Amino acid sequence: MATIYCDESGNSGERLIDNDQPFFVLASNDYSAAEARELLQHVRSPQAAEPKFKTLRKSPDGIRRMTNFLADPRLNRFRVLVDAYHKRFMVVTKLVDLIAETLAHDMGFDLYQRGANLAMANMLHCCMPVFCGEERTAAFLQSFVDLLRYRTEAHAQAYFEAGKAMVESSTHEVFKTDLFPFTEPRLFQAWFDFVGEMSLEPAIPALFQHINEWGKRKGTRFEVIHDNSKPVLASCETFESMMAMSGEQSQLVGYDRRKFHFPLRATSLSQGDSSLLPQIQVADLCAGALNHFLKCQTAGQLDDLAIAIRDLGCIEWVINGVVPSTDVTPQDLGTDSEDGTNPLDAIADYFSAKARN
Repeated sequence: MATIYCDESGNSGERLIDNDQPFFVLASNDYSAAEARELLQHVRSPQAAEPKFKTLRKSPDGIRRMTNFLADPRLNRFRVLVDAYHKRFMVVTKLVDLIAETLAHDMGFDLYQRGANLAMANMLHCCMPVFCGEERTAAFLQSFVDLLRYRTEAHAQAYFEAGKAMVESSTHEVFKTDLFPFTEPRLFQAWFDFVGEMSLEPAIPALFQHINEWGKRKGTRFEVIHDNSKPVLASCETFESMMAMSGEQSQLVGYDRRKFHFPLRATSLSQGDSSLLPQIQVADLCAGALNHFLKCQTAGQLDDLAIAIRDLGCIEWVINGVVPSTDVTPQDLGTDSEDGTNPLDAIADYFSAKARN
């Protein structure tokens, strides 16, 4: 049976509003152990048993070896997948998904249709610092992160105060109305009681995306081995509940370009030791390389390694990106279609039917 190997870069835990590590990247591949060991010959050194991107990028010789590794034609978009999350923007998307989408759903409105959730997230990300100030926006987003991490009355109160400061400081009157669903204390219980403890972990939706994409590419069942990761370990049972049973067919759910097959085509998810699995070492190098490029690109300062990553076409590995843009229309977002089904409703219906059977 085929096996997919995964590793991540930039997981800073609860520090999602982190300018030093703005991106979370997950990389996966389907190499055999022999193929992975051959690829790693480019970067191995007598001094280190396991090559690590964070070590290689620190020296000219390490950068040279890393560039040789990335230039190997066996390292390509058919064998390597990458998912990238701009962590601060992801927090904004979670404001929309966990609060606005829940409240809209209660009123009979589907925020996912035609990409309204994406448009709202882009709008908030662009407008909050402009209308409310960068410091207040950062404090508001951090209070949301803290609330979902610690879930205490004190953190709820801090979130309300940060939201109130956002509304009162807004220089745009209409934008105060846009902030209302996120800052109104009377709406709090309508959404907060449904938020899970792992809702802000980028590792979970990224891994879901990778499993779905490999399912489409493989056309057969496969195993998934992820480098040791606390969020992934904590969510193993949930992932396995979303995997198709033997002989069970998957259905296409969701809207427009965001459709995916459910239940997932993987058969299992387990943790792996990178020192024993060369495929995970390859995933580490790929995730680290893309994270490095994205950080340099965002800062507008491409170093020699970032230029090599760009020129060697490594960006082609990226299958999905949760990154901000100024797009707000369905046409620009690529979501100008009304066919499909609400993904959350489809998943809920699946579990309801599974429980009945």
